[in-house]
Amino acid sequence: MPNRRTFLKQVAVSTSVVLPIFHHTLHAQTDGLRYRASAKNMFYGAATSEDRLKNDTAYRQAMIRECGIITPEYEMKWDRMRPSATTYNFVDSDYIVNFARQNGMLVHGHTLCWHRALPSWFYGTVNRSNAEQYLRSHIQTVVSRYRGQIHSWDVVNEVIETQDNTFNKLRNSLWYQYLGENYIDIAFRTAAQADPSALLVYNEYGVEFDDNVRRDAILGLLQRLVARRVPIHALGIQGHMRTGDSAKFNANTSLFRKFLSDVAALGLKIIVTEFDCDDRSLPSNTQQRDDGVGRMYGDYCSVVMNNPAVIGFITWGLTDKYTELNASAPRPDRQLQRPLPLDSAMQRKNAWYSLEWWFNNTTTRPRTITSVINETATQAPILNVHCSPNPVSSALTIHFRLEEPSHLHINIVDTRGIVVATLSNEVFQRGEHHIQWNAGEVAQGLYWCMLKSYQGQTSIPIVVAR
Repeated sequence: MPNRRTFLKQVAVSTSVVLPIFHHTLHAQTDGLRYRASAKNMFYGAATSEDRLKNDTAYRQAMIRECGIITPEYEMKWDRMRPSATTYNFVDSDYIVNFARQNGMLVHGHTLCWHRALPSWFYGTVNRSNAEQYLRSHIQTVVSRYRGQIHSWDVVNEVIETQDNTFNKLRNSLWYQYLGENYIDIAFRTAAQADPSALLVYNEYGVEFDDNVRRDAILGLLQRLVARRVPIHALGIQGHMRTGDSAKFNANTSLFRKFLSDVAALGLKIIVTEFDCDDRSLPSNTQQRDDGVGRMYGDYCSVVMNNPAVIGFITWGLTDKYTELNASAPRPDRQLQRPLPLDSAMQRKNAWYSLEWWFNNTTTRPRTITSVINETATQAPILNVHCSPNPVSSALTIHFRLEEPSHLHINIVDTRGIVVATLSNEVFQRGEHHIQWNAGEVAQGLYWCMLKSYQGQTSIPIVVAR
């Protein structure tokens, strides 16, 4: 196997990039994928759960190190949030949102409308006459609670089913039976009203392999939504892959690339929302499995990372220790699956190094909120930064200390990456400092306070709420 230097020389003279297989002994990085991604104005993150964050210290530390955005696996689905038709349970979802805010992470909300994960009471309560009311009320309540604290929402999940005998290949779900295609419009418009700053996503699976029937159905839906001026901002592609499908995938990359280009042509961003890789087709040898999974990550990234509309990559879990594939797709030899960037001991594997390579070598995206995610420079002379009160309604005080005199830029940036206030562009002396900002001049929502010197920078999330 070539070493890292040899591989990079090969890439320099090659017309097509072949995935490098890096083992952890060949690489010694101390920072996480969140920093690799943010350097290209992208984000990396993983799905997680409240109980793991609370009870597994090593896992929690790994999440903080690697992830710039996190997705609640279950905590925001209807059956977890809605114990009854008239009540909500936000305890677990609140924990995740607070964890993210405390650790400089964003949150990808999952999911506001889906045909699955519905509570038992739903089936005897919701009907054709009241379905719109329940849908609107649920989305309004949930999104409003987290207004300004959620970077993006999977507003509607898995709408396409080519086998169902419906117009436009839409899934014949209860939502469709009660409201027709209009339920999708209702969901997006309600979410946009509840939080105008959130990125609104339609999330779907099966875009990598299927013939163009499925892809065309998805693209047709997106075209209709855009034509109706529905506030949709991005397509989420799930990416649940299998090593046994490697040849099939690589034989159809042209169709996949075209599909992504067609989506981008509509003015939509693209997020990989649920990536993992089933290794059941591979032998028991751990290294062979890690090599095969790493190659699948690289093959997939060779398509998606080369499309500038792709702004983020989220894996369905960070560590093999908690992958759901052990339950849904157990290996015949009874060994645990190894589908994710970290192994069960939180050590980096080939999948991690594949993502690292592609983040390092992809093009830089246009500057958006992803540009300020995780830009904290631990060696910067800007120390002890905090903002209070946070959340804030009007007057905010930014506190910081400098170890040496520094020319400092201090800006407030919104979720689009636009500077809404410049608080300073001057030299500060060594010592403690306090800067005031009138948050009453901006709308409610999520903002970032960015402090930047020539030696480094840091960023603090701020929630404006009234």
